[in-house]
Amino acid sequence: MSRYIKKFRSTTALGPTEERGVPLWVGYDIDGVDDDLSDFGLLKADDLSDDELRERGIKAFTRVAAGDQAMHDKLGIARKQ
Repeated sequence: MSRYIKKFRSTTALGPTEERGVPLWVGYDIDGVDDDLSDFGLLKADDLSDDELRERGIKAFTRVAAGDQAMHDKLGIARKQ
């Protein structure tokens, strides 16, 4: 399992004073994957410090099971059967 982070752009305001287009970082623990996924917008985060993660607003990582085909498809990293 490796940790990855992905940056999304918010297309709506997150609150009454928030700007649109603010980057939103999301963390994933992906089982069975240890590859460079930068072509898919996923940056490997195994070596990032807690401070570096906090700077991006990452507080938790969503676990992605090896057999979760729907989530792999959603992330654009469909696994070969």
